[in-house]
Amino acid sequence: MALIHATSLERWQDWQRSRHPLRRAKHSTLDAVRRLRGRHEHEPERYALHSVDGEGKERILIAVDSVSPTSRASLLTALPYLRSGVDILAPADVELPELAGRKAARTELADAEALTGRGIRAITSLGWHLGAGRLAHDWAASHGIASTIVQHGALTPYAPPLPPESTLFAWTMEDGNFYRSSRRDVDVRVIGSQLLWQASREDVRAGATASAQEHPDEDRLVFLGQMHGAELPRRITAGAAIDLCRKEGALYRPHPMETDVVSRTTHRAMQRAGIEFQDSSIPLATMSNPVVAVFSTGVLEAAVRGVPAWVHAPKAPVWVEEFWDRYRMSRFGGSEPTRGPEIGADEPARLLAQHLEGVA
Repeated sequence: MALIHATSLERWQDWQRSRHPLRRAKHSTLDAVRRLRGRHEHEPERYALHSVDGEGKERILIAVDSVSPTSRASLLTALPYLRSGVDILAPADVELPELAGRKAARTELADAEALTGRGIRAITSLGWHLGAGRLAHDWAASHGIASTIVQHGALTPYAPPLPPESTLFAWTMEDGNFYRSSRRDVDVRVIGSQLLWQASREDVRAGATASAQEHPDEDRLVFLGQMHGAELPRRITAGAAIDLCRKEGALYRPHPMETDVVSRTTHRAMQRAGIEFQDSSIPLATMSNPVVAVFSTGVLEAAVRGVPAWVHAPKAPVWVEEFWDRYRMSRFGGSEPTRGPEIGADEPARLLAQHLEGVA
């Protein structure tokens, strides 16, 4: 199977909006309040440019739309390996901890043309489906600048399309071909996953010790929640969790994004039914609990750390099983735990920096 929307960002955005009707209603209400207060209905996003000097006059632009763990692992871990000057484009209110201790100049970005004349030779981001990424890739396309994307998570058919005439830095060639979906204007270079590379170097024994000190259920099965995901209806994601938690006495660990009204209502119903929840403040990296999920990258992170991990989703669509097969994820019940993905010797962040600077 390939991407559902392999070339049209607009169609992907329409699909994304259709998956969150309650969120759209909330935003409509907020827009109405802003109008009553005399504010613009759609205030433009404000961006800042964080600039770090380097060798030579050529620079690399990194567009960051959030500082989530996956975003930071995929993009900002390359900073120590880049010899060129670096400009980081991000929403004005986003903090960048990776710049702590570095001499970085911060300027407000009036418009994309402020990027012109800075000596930028290449840009990279997680995609052009969010504000900073779209601004950077549109600017690069209009100026003949090399445009690159870093894969930051396991890929479903509902991933946003790649920008035209771009290069994808993929985890594997299998992922690269899936994400490219037969497009001839997209090149693929395999660098591996920084997220999984880091997980492979975490000491699961130390994690188990820390976990045991914080809660007494370190051997209990944990279901990783994914009710926030747009790819599947809640009857599948919540249904899979309820099914397994009831049958196996597993703990449910809500995803940090499960904060909407429907998720909170479902949580209360699950707890009334006797399903116990794990404390989400305990970092996953410190846990030795065996885990189960529907299609979470957390299954691969656990497996590469040596923690037993499986997938489970009764009545899931065919693409979910194809997803499991592509990442060699083991079904729960009657099969060995998922084997950790093969991790290369070279750190993906270093390989990314080399590719961006054209020395690989």
